[in-house]
Amino acid sequence: MSGITSPASEACVTDGDDPPLSTRVMDAEGVVLVECTGRVTVFNAQAAAHFGIPVPLHIEHARLPGCEWVRDDGTPLPPRDAPLGRALAGEPVDASVWHVLRPDGTRAALRCAAVPVRSGDGQVAAALLRTHAVEPLPASMLDAPRLLAEAGALLGTSVDAEAQLEPLLKLLVPALGEGALLILRTPGTRGEEVVRVGAALHADAGRHALLRDLLTRYPPDPPRPGGLPQVFVPGGVWRLPILSEEHVAAIARDAEHARLLRELGPHGCLSVPLGVRGGMSGTLMVLRSNVLRAFGPEEERLLTELAHRTALYLENARLYREAREAVRQRDEFLGIASHELKTPLTPLSLKVQLLQKQVVSLSREGKDVPTERVAEALDVVQRQVRRLSGLVDNLLDVSRITAGRLRLELEELDLASVAAEILYRFSAAAAQAGTELGLEAPVPVVGRWDRLRLEQVVTNLVSNALKYGAGRPVVVGVEAQGPLARLTVKDHGIGIAPGDLSRIFERFERAVSDRHYGGLGLGLYITRQIVEAFGGTVRAVSAPGAGATFILELPRGDIPEEWLVAHAAPGPTEGA
Repeated sequence: MSGITSPASEACVTDGDDPPLSTRVMDAEGVVLVECTGRVTVFNAQAAAHFGIPVPLHIEHARLPGCEWVRDDGTPLPPRDAPLGRALAGEPVDASVWHVLRPDGTRAALRCAAVPVRSGDGQVAAALLRTHAVEPLPASMLDAPRLLAEAGALLGTSVDAEAQLEPLLKLLVPALGEGALLILRTPGTRGEEVVRVGAALHADAGRHALLRDLLTRYPPDPPRPGGLPQVFVPGGVWRLPILSEEHVAAIARDAEHARLLRELGPHGCLSVPLGVRGGMSGTLMVLRSNVLRAFGPEEERLLTELAHRTALYLENARLYREAREAVRQRDEFLGIASHELKTPLTPLSLKVQLLQKQVVSLSREGKDVPTERVAEALDVVQRQVRRLSGLVDNLLDVSRITAGRLRLELEELDLASVAAEILYRFSAAAAQAGTELGLEAPVPVVGRWDRLRLEQVVTNLVSNALKYGAGRPVVVGVEAQGPLARLTVKDHGIGIAPGDLSRIFERFERAVSDRHYGGLGLGLYITRQIVEAFGGTVRAVSAPGAGATFILELPRGDIPEEWLVAHAAPGPTEGA
């Protein structure tokens, strides 16, 4: 390094009775020489071992890559106040013990001394840092078998998973650290993933309240930087040696978030995944305020084993809840199904018995059976048979959907014409109920769909509107939106509560009492399954007493480009 003088009083730093630098054994001492520009001139193998990093070519702001200097109480020390930073600022640093957190999460106690190296004009041109390893701090005594036994006993006492999560964390705090978090991943009602905090605990009451406040106001959010630890990468174990100011600046969503993170205090973190059967259900995290005591291999093994047992417990609790709910739904469905099947069977049986008696009676008297009376009875029988057939078809459709055997035969269809045809089929029933049917379809909307399934979807939606429309007008709209076809069915009936809007598309779910409205609770479920098989979506917009609008959007499929823009309105449909 040209132009730099190294006076013996500065360059040859001594440690008490230790010999000068030129006579020391270099493989027992770390030596670092850094210019003020940040260029690293000397960084020997022992220094690389002390700091746990490969030899850097350049450093910024006196900070060694991935390393954090910490005070005796575990709080982070700005690099400018550490030995190397002070020497670069022109201040000699006498030999004393300093603590460093290395990139792998371990900590090192180093005896460090540093001096500025000046150029010929007296200006600081570089800094020389010498390091010696110090005996590490004693590790904590961890009774892993006892903790695992207590955790097993705790998890075996109840199938109520949520009630056992915080007591589980109390086994870890303060045995492993001052704080702990359990973050869970669960599927939402429409298949999306929901990430939430299952439990949180801190040994300090004030910081416990602060941690709860922080997680409530700034819940985990996977898409955001720093929203969740990297442990959500399958199989990963994640370490954060210390929550430094740089980390706070990187992950804070706003100034208030940063303030809460700072108040919670600097801490280290060990996080392991909750994995079971090849999937991930969350993560278990331990926070340690005393960052000088790094998480060791034994603690990592304990936390990993505990996370695995917790994941199995949560999975078993979920399966138990699902089984119990399935039994409840089965019993409820069997009750509704038996009622619905008996409803058409009763008038059907009565009409057949009555017709039989009349035929026998007239035959004995030698009279002819009135054609009108027979036709009337057979009409009732036919209606009830059609109703029974519809109920059985719905059950068969559910069976096909569950087994993954819902097949589609695609052809080019005009959705507007299909809607008009369905309204024509319902015209007699609508007139009898005093309901006015309307169709708003100014142009054809052509796409590739399965005719029978498309008719089934529109039929279900129109039938639903007539059923709950309270005799008021029902309007069906069809329009094209580029590659999408959009169908709306709007009624002005009893409406649907906001909390039921997504639930009504599930199997056997109903938003009304089955005492007042019949049905198996399968129509909208089948509708959603068919629509999703087409690659589309169906949803409802409603409020109690304000009617309901069902909105169906379907991809139009691989159709000629000219069909994407309609040029003519459909002709009138008879009776629509």
